[in-house]
Amino acid sequence: MALTVSNWRHSITLRLALAFALLAILVFATLGIYLSRSTDQHMAELDAHELLGKLALARHIGSQAESPAAFANRLSDALVGEHGIIVAVDGSSGALFRWPEEGLAASLAAASAGVGEQPTRLREDGMDYRAVAGNEQTGWGEAVRVVVARDIHHHTDFLDQLQRDFWWAVLAAAVLTVVVGMLIVRHSMRPVRAIAQAAGRISAGRLAERMPQQDVPPELAELVGAFNDMLGRLEESFARLSDFSADLAHELRTPIHSLRMQTEVSLNRSRSADEYRELLASNLEEYDRLTRIIADMLFLAKADHGLIVPHRERLDLHALCERLLEYYGLLADNVAVHLSGARLAAEGDRLMLERAIGNLLVNAIHHTPAGGWVTVSLHDEGGMAVVAVANTGRPIAPEAMERIFDRFGKLDQSSEGTGLGLAITRSIVLAHQGRISVTSDATATVFSVALPKSATATSQAAI
Repeated sequence: MALTVSNWRHSITLRLALAFALLAILVFATLGIYLSRSTDQHMAELDAHELLGKLALARHIGSQAESPAAFANRLSDALVGEHGIIVAVDGSSGALFRWPEEGLAASLAAASAGVGEQPTRLREDGMDYRAVAGNEQTGWGEAVRVVVARDIHHHTDFLDQLQRDFWWAVLAAAVLTVVVGMLIVRHSMRPVRAIAQAAGRISAGRLAERMPQQDVPPELAELVGAFNDMLGRLEESFARLSDFSADLAHELRTPIHSLRMQTEVSLNRSRSADEYRELLASNLEEYDRLTRIIADMLFLAKADHGLIVPHRERLDLHALCERLLEYYGLLADNVAVHLSGARLAAEGDRLMLERAIGNLLVNAIHHTPAGGWVTVSLHDEGGMAVVAVANTGRPIAPEAMERIFDRFGKLDQSSEGTGLGLAITRSIVLAHQGRISVTSDATATVFSVALPKSATATSQAAI
């Protein structure tokens, strides 16, 4: 994708490169200021050492001189070869000595009225000087004031040029840092671009593709792993959705096809009122089946989005199961049905729990051969009220156990049910913060529903 001006404003590459440049400028500027001040301080120390030495020399010569002329001669000889040094000596009667010329030395002597033995910076006629001054008692008995100064323009010029060169170097370093930083960041962002390209290739039909995890920087390894895990979950969800759509189409197609055929047959010739009445009754059964499928699907759709909110009330699970056995026991002509266990109470929605446990009970009765038995038992397990529905009959195959709670998951395709009962039961149990499990062997198949318990009674009952 081409980068526009708006994109560059939000570019991570540009931001990091500018951050590198700013950091480089701050580091170099701090270093430059430190070096500049250190250099200036070092030069000031050298100047002070030289100036105080010349002041001490003038005092020494003055203390031994017997006349102003002898003092001037000896001091002139001592200053031969000293470049940039200005000396002015004034006595009570006026100027006694000027070096190297009268005008410059006189002006510095006048400007240094407040200067002492601590080196002081002076500016005279656009030039920079550093000066010291002191009083002394001469050998001929006169008190004089000695001013020693040094021309430091070459120091300032050198430092100014050094600073200009340094700031140009800082600017060049900043530009270079931006360019190199952008190249480094762009190179470092190659794994991210590879991830983006891989993500762009993924579609609903290519969910099996995964991000390459080899040679991925450690900082991105967690992101790539999470993205691949997400793709795995999406692939599984799409597969389940595809299977569900196919099953739903199959379940809806059967009653619709039956209705269509019956209607077409009825229109082939004229029929009596009784025949039309039988046809409408048959159609009504198919409409009821469609209504149940649609209602169950709406219920599961709400459950998937957390819209099923049970009405909480204190329920006697033993009494609830007793009523269900009395109602559904009519279906168990050749099956023995029993209820046993403790009287347990739980907080939940009566209608929902009746539907959930009723689904398990109906399934158990339908899959129990003649002469078998169905048992509903209640017991306490780890602070949960457990309702277990067990029945004899053919055990559930291990490969079917993984999809037994799936929608339209029928173990016996010849059965008349929609295959939504166990899925609805699981949704109801989960909405009550409970859990559901199943075990099956040659002895019995047991569905266990564990619900948060609110009260326990110790009395036992059995039917």
